[in-house]
Amino acid sequence: MGSGANKSGKRCIECRRTPYWWVGLLAFFFVLPSYAQEYGAGDAAHFLRAGLGARAYGLGGAFVALADDTTAAYWNPAGLVQTPSLRFAGTYESRHEGLVDFQYISGTISWESLGIGALWLHSDIYSVYFLSIAGKLGEICWGITGKLYAFSATLQSAHGLGFDFGVLCRLGLGEGELSVGLSMSDIGWSRIHWYGSLEATDYVAWVSRLGMAYFFQWGDWKLITTADLEAALKRPPLPGEQNYLTKALQMEFRAGAEVRLGFLRLRAGLRGLSFGSPQGLSTRPALGFGIQIGVFSLDVAWVSTPLGGTYVVSTEMEM
Repeated sequence: MGSGANKSGKRCIECRRTPYWWVGLLAFFFVLPSYAQEYGAGDAAHFLRAGLGARAYGLGGAFVALADDTTAAYWNPAGLVQTPSLRFAGTYESRHEGLVDFQYISGTISWESLGIGALWLHSDIYSVYFLSIAGKLGEICWGITGKLYAFSATLQSAHGLGFDFGVLCRLGLGEGELSVGLSMSDIGWSRIHWYGSLEATDYVAWVSRLGMAYFFQWGDWKLITTADLEAALKRPPLPGEQNYLTKALQMEFRAGAEVRLGFLRLRAGLRGLSFGSPQGLSTRPALGFGIQIGVFSLDVAWVSTPLGGTYVVSTEMEM
């Protein structure tokens, strides 16, 4: 553990000293398929798997059954129709001790039985555009998201389309309330088509998340506990492939808790509880806090990663 951590730290320091254009080139080859075949290496746009938003990060990435802010377009579009409102938000994210930066802006508008959301995520050479719509069928909320992937570098460019779907239901349980959510992202493996010096097709992982959240009110205190199970199929099966699930399936468990008292929110979570990884069972802690004053909220989160801490700051205005 100690020697591995020291090596990772040295790699981070070396990367930060590397000229900017070289970092961009490395990021380009990270998402580029390693060979130009109809079936690419898979798990393109892997950077999206970590999630979006400081509140979700502070809860360890267990947000599918909540999805109650403008990041619902990513986590579970069904969440857009939970509370009638108009919201605008922005986030800055610094991953791996500043090695990669992300920014997004988003907005949602919802009524009693209809919600619409839009989100733009950008970092260096790539952007992802989300457009969502949500509605209600009785007590069940549903949502659909369409996505456009766009990558651009000096010698290569790429684009792809994705489709997500989610459902969410809240019901009373004991003295509290239980929320259950299910979302599927990039259904059928979204295709990323590369053009330029190397033409290739790769696939975005088909990710399914099942989440549960429990809300409990005690006087002025409110406690929210969350848990998600994520199953990701990195690529479609190859013709005649044996042991497909062993090679392509990744599973991860995430959990978190939030305590609210007046304008203050305190959060803690665990992520990276993966099964069958080369490192064995491992966990990464997450911490966060938020304040809400009137229609404005500010959230901050920190998550441990093998390459150093990730820091996220989000602001949101609700009307």
